[in-house]
This record gives sequence, structure tokens and C-alpha cells, in this order.
Amino acid sequence: MRQPTPPPRPQHSKIPAFSLNRSQAQAQQPTDTVGSGDSRLGLSTFFTKVGPTQVIYNGDRMWARITLTLLTAGPVSVGQLNDLLPVTSGKGQVLQTNVPTTFEVAKSNQLFVACTSLNAINVSIQPYPWLETITGILTTMAGGAAGAVARAASAMVNVVRPGSKI
Repeated sequence: MRQPTPPPRPQHSKIPAFSLNRSQAQAQQPTDTVGSGDSRLGLSTFFTKVGPTQVIYNGDRMWARITLTLLTAGPVSVGQLNDLLPVTSGKGQVLQTNVPTTFEVAKSNQLFVACTSLNAINVSIQPYPWLETITGILTTMAGGAAGAVARAASAMVNVVRPGSKI
């Protein structure tokens, strides 16, 4: 007896499609599932450790608004450089207890935290889907312009050969 064929699974990948052509700009494609990935609000409580600086946000979204609220006494320093120690040196922004502090962070920029005691920090990560769309459009337009310039330069090289008389 023949086994029934299972229905095909949707082909979703965590790695988006991309081109190996370096003259073509890459833009993030919109997700095909509702509420996935970069469009979700991220809420968590981060517990600091005494010692070297730690990454509190790793810059995995195209654009994000990060709101940090210190729940304990501190002191806690936050910044984009991992050289924040000593905490009260002025190398980062010192968080105040129960006062939300907001950062606008672009992709691949990290936020680091340094402290001298165990602390709790509420972390809210809010995406900017409209800003991601604008960035994608601008990247596509810049890629198209760069491609046109490259094609024009290539055409000029093909016309003007070494040793030709112009």
C-alpha cells in the first residue's frame, strides 16, 4: 500500500536572499509572516554583573529605539564604546533610578553596560519599520545609481582602448 505524501512545507529561511554582485545594493526584504522578527517589541529585564562591560543590545535590527530604566540603586553607565570603566568616569551615560533613558540605535551598533554592583535594568526594544523601509528604498536607489555609473565607466573603457587615437 502506498503511503500518502505529506503536504509541502513552506520554505522559510532565517537567512534572507542576497546577491553576490557587489555593484548592486542590498536591501532588507519585507517579512512574509505577520509579527515575526524585526517588527516585534522586545521587553526584558537585564541583570548586570560586576566586572567587565557587557553587551545589553547587540544591534541586530535595522533601526531601533532602546529604552533603559534602572530599577536598582546603581551606579550603571551605558554607552556605545566598551571602555566604560570606571563607571563614574564620564565615558558613558549614567542611568538614574526609575528614569527611562532612550537611545536611537542603527544596525550593527551595540550598547554596552558597566556597573560596580548587581543591578536590574528594564530593556524595551521598539522597532522602526517605517525607517527600515526608507533605508531600504534609499539603499536600492543608491545601488541603481552606482550600477549606472559602473556601466557608463565600463562603456567608456570599451570605447577608449590603449593605443587608440582620439
